[in-house]
Amino acid sequence: MPVIVKNSLLACLALGLVLALEHFSNLDVWLQNFFYVPDKHQWLINPQLHKALAPFFYNGPKVFYALTCVALLVALCSSYKFTQIRPYIPNILVLLLSLILVPTVVASAKYFTNVYCPYQLNIYNGLFPFVRVLDSYPADFVQIKEGRCFPAGHATVGFAFMALYYFFEKKSYRISGLIFGVVLGGIAAFYQMLRGQHFLSHSLFSLVASFLLIMLINFLVRRFFCRKL
Repeated sequence: MPVIVKNSLLACLALGLVLALEHFSNLDVWLQNFFYVPDKHQWLINPQLHKALAPFFYNGPKVFYALTCVALLVALCSSYKFTQIRPYIPNILVLLLSLILVPTVVASAKYFTNVYCPYQLNIYNGLFPFVRVLDSYPADFVQIKEGRCFPAGHATVGFAFMALYYFFEKKSYRISGLIFGVVLGGIAAFYQMLRGQHFLSHSLFSLVASFLLIMLINFLVRRFFCRKL
């Protein structure tokens, strides 16, 4: 069995396990309860605190993401003039495409799942019922707007950097790159949980889905693009 097929099947199995965890356990709510202050009807990171922390934990990663994309585009364009860059074009392309496609594709799934954020739920003084991803809403529920919270979107900006695993040649650097992406996305995910924006399963699904997409991007670039170099 080809490695890409095996790894993709394992990733799909992991996605199924995340959905099973979300559907059959109360881990999401149990964990989220630690971040909610019921007496004040607010989250540990309230809107006022978010304003102070946003430059570091919300907007900061986005700026770093944008600068990295620009740097990769410059390197890619410069390869036509500087031949020493050309051997690294596939690596650059895998990272650049991952940074562009992972947040776009994975985060776009939330437009089809119709799942609300924790802060919107009636169990946290919100307006909407708590319904799991694979369940249906109550028949008497009048939906004034659809949920847009599964999978997590903001964390995918960090998880996209897991593509650094395919950017470096040295194994230790590849592992470090993978860890960097997991940590960067994990910090963003945890920050959003502290704000009541996502449950743990939302971010775990994004993590696995992001790496699955990165694997496919790497396979396609190496399989079809490298032949033309």
